[in-house]
Amino acid sequence: MTHRLILGGHSFIAQLGSDPAPDERTQDAIVAACLDAGITTFDTTYLPERVALGKSLKRLGRRAEAQLIAWNFFTDFGPDDSVGGHAPYQPHHLAQMLTELQSEHIEHLVVHPVSDPAAQAAQEALAVSWQQAGHVGRLGTWMPPLDSPQASPYAFAVAPCNVTCAADAAPRFAAYKALGWETLATSPFVRGWELDKQAQQQEKDKATLADELLRFSAFFPNVDRLIVAMRRPEWVAINCASVARGGR
Repeated sequence: MTHRLILGGHSFIAQLGSDPAPDERTQDAIVAACLDAGITTFDTTYLPERVALGKSLKRLGRRAEAQLIAWNFFTDFGPDDSVGGHAPYQPHHLAQMLTELQSEHIEHLVVHPVSDPAAQAAQEALAVSWQQAGHVGRLGTWMPPLDSPQASPYAFAVAPCNVTCAADAAPRFAAYKALGWETLATSPFVRGWELDKQAQQQEKDKATLADELLRFSAFFPNVDRLIVAMRRPEWVAINCASVARGGR
């Protein structure tokens, strides 16, 4: 049975959270804890995330147990740098991503849309060619329009879902499910610092609030799975326990 949680790639970087990036030993502990708990899908949005996950799975010798998600973000950055933006896939990117992930195959490839129609059509065609050649498995996309055509190369959609965007998320995820796509939600806490802020404002224990927010997103109508970053190995068991309690 597929686990409802997916480990977010932001687990491996210093940006986009309120906790420091884990060192390699901690990264390995997080990845191993996920695999041991049945969380076998790993998201890698940014280049440093792909590198970190690829190295961790190699050190652990557990690549065969994992399903990888990769995106079209190609900026390399350090702990204090900007993460950069997305860019259309180019032919050389496949070999680059496989090298970074230390893998011969990418199970799930996200095609983040670009604004130029010609570039968008070209990167979609390229992704399909990689799929047809057996280099990547399913294709997905980020926040596609609600009126996306039934005939498309995509099998899954990724979009944010949390208490701050529920009104927008409801019709969005319903539309994606109507197309027969798997739906992956992100950002249950918005960002780590927002969780800290909300806990203080609501005068709630942070762990209690995190449990509530995680379950809100994970069991939101028409959400199949939730991508969540976990920068400490102990959070894996905690979040799995939250999911086991079911929806709110």
